[in-house]
Amino acid sequence: MNRFYKNIFFISTSAISIVLAIVLNVDYKSFALEQGLSEFPDAKSVYDTESIHVPTSVGYFIILIANEAHEELPKENYKHITDHNPSYVPTNLVIPEGTAVLFLNADAPWDTPHPHTIKIIDSSGNVIYTTGKMNYSDASELKILPVGNYSVIDTKYNWMKGSITVMDESSKGKEIVGGFYTPTHQVSNNLDNDGVMHPGWLGYYEGEFPKNGFNILSQYDFNYNTCSYCQGKYWPDNKTGNHTLIIFGTNQPLTEAVSKLQKLVKDNVYI
Repeated sequence: MNRFYKNIFFISTSAISIVLAIVLNVDYKSFALEQGLSEFPDAKSVYDTESIHVPTSVGYFIILIANEAHEELPKENYKHITDHNPSYVPTNLVIPEGTAVLFLNADAPWDTPHPHTIKIIDSSGNVIYTTGKMNYSDASELKILPVGNYSVIDTKYNWMKGSITVMDESSKGKEIVGGFYTPTHQVSNNLDNDGVMHPGWLGYYEGEFPKNGFNILSQYDFNYNTCSYCQGKYWPDNKTGNHTLIIFGTNQPLTEAVSKLQKLVKDNVYI
């Protein structure tokens, strides 16, 4: 290749690189703005306060029903993943008017299945929504609530309590946001009681969430070793005492996002 063509080649590839950098930067900024990253409390705040107030860019919020949520509180709180958001992630949700909510059941079924049916109750005591029976990894139908204050409770496990507050501000976006629990480290035994392998741990999800179109908005590692008589001092169904709370977001279609999350729930090592 003579000097003339070398120069042309260099200029062309440089120009392409600059264009790509500009496009990728614009896309990143656009996504960040749509997600309202600066408006989100980080995962540590969600853990500490057991609450999350989502910005108006959020059109859908997926409330996670945590593993071991069926264990009685406070009598058997040591069996939970944590005493912060032990039943729902988050325990208390604050959303703008127009943001739809749905529930995703991550309470693992091995040994004894634990289906959940969740009710939403208004300030007058009226049941205005029920999920119907949700088995492991099932997701509920969407519900958009009017401005007001609501209680959340499981029809069978009445200690599974939470709240939803709908603010007098309008949702302007279609972003999907939710929470997720995972072991922080790989566990020594990643088999369930049927001998099926589950690859889920933080390193796995740090790859799988982006691969499946989810942005990890923030994450927080915590330790919950409270079982005095258990080996390792943690409830064995959780496989570990070290966990991470992930707050995720995506702008992909809801049906695709839910389907992918259902698989990610099943990938988890909790039993």
